[in-house]
Amino acid sequence: MLVCADGSTTVLLDALIGEPVSVQVDHQRRVPAARIRHIGCHILGASPDALVIDRQSSILTSGKDVISVNRVVIAGRDSQKLIPPLEQPLGPYLKTAGFTLTREPIAVSRDIWPLDSAAPECVSKKYIINCGSAGRVYVHEMFNPGFVPLRRDGSSV
Repeated sequence: MLVCADGSTTVLLDALIGEPVSVQVDHQRRVPAARIRHIGCHILGASPDALVIDRQSSILTSGKDVISVNRVVIAGRDSQKLIPPLEQPLGPYLKTAGFTLTREPIAVSRDIWPLDSAAPECVSKKYIINCGSAGRVYVHEMFNPGFVPLRRDGSSV
């Protein structure tokens, strides 16, 4: 359900964990779309010289365990308005900011969990959040297999 839902991943993770989750921003910077051409130009449709926001973050439990590792790229004429404060997860911020949101799924797949030297497989999902005239947001989430285990058939929670 978590990876197939088209609503807020944060709300679903809160329910899965049984407590509110938090975000830790590992880095956030403005870069030319050409630097991340596949995402910035091809997926989000930005011109190569347009500045996009490239953000890497982790979603954490109250005990600071990492539930997911995320890459977010934001493009659009009002992209600055789409950037949440560092302590606030993206989805809830966009909703409370009043943007009309629609999601476009790109893929649900297996990936390698990046925070474990044993390199276990994990489930990941990629999608676009359309924020009307403000812009578009690319999201790639990789879920900790300790919290969101893969089933034998490759699906997940």
